[in-house]
Amino acid sequence: MLIDDRDLVILALEGKQHAFSQLMQRHKDSLRSYLQHQFSPGVATEDLLLVIFDKAFRKLESYDPQFAFSTWLFTIADNSCIDYIRKQKSLAKAIRQVTHRSELHDSSASSDPESEMIAAQEAAMLLDHIDRLKPIYREPARLRFLQDYAYEEIAQELSIPLGTIKTRIHRAKEILAKWITPL
Repeated sequence: MLIDDRDLVILALEGKQHAFSQLMQRHKDSLRSYLQHQFSPGVATEDLLLVIFDKAFRKLESYDPQFAFSTWLFTIADNSCIDYIRKQKSLAKAIRQVTHRSELHDSSASSDPESEMIAAQEAAMLLDHIDRLKPIYREPARLRFLQDYAYEEIAQELSIPLGTIKTRIHRAKEILAKWITPL
C-alpha cells in the first residue's frame, strides 16, 4: 500500500526517519530535473538538492497539509535557487571588485595612497582565501580569479577535462562565498 505524502510528513514529524527518506526518494528525481533545467551544467545540482531536502527536513513542521507536499517542496527549491544565485552574484561581485581594484592599482601610479592600500589588502585577502582552498581547487581558482584564464585555457594548462575544471571552479566559488560573504 502506497502511503501518501501527507501521512509520510506526519510520520516524519513523529521522528520516523524512514518516512522522510521515502519523501526524499519520491521527490528527488523531479527536483533534480527541475534544478538541471534551472542551471547550466557545472552547477553542483546534487549539492543544491541536499540543501533543499535539509531545509525541508528542518522546516517540516511549517508544511500545510492543505497543499500538496510537492508544491511546498518546490517552493523551498525556488527559494534555495534564489539564495544560491544571490550568493554567486555576491561572490562574483566581490571577486570583480578585488581584481578590478588590483588592476587599477597596477595601471595607475597616481592613485591616492588610501585606495592603493585598500586594493592591496583586498587582493591579499582574496589570495589568502584562495591559498586556503584544497589543492584540487586552489590552482584552477588562481588561474580563473587572479589571472583571468578562460575555463578552456585552465583545462589545457592543467591537463584536466573541461567539465572537471568547471566543477572545481564552481566548488571553489562556493567555498570562497562562505568565507568572503557573511550569511
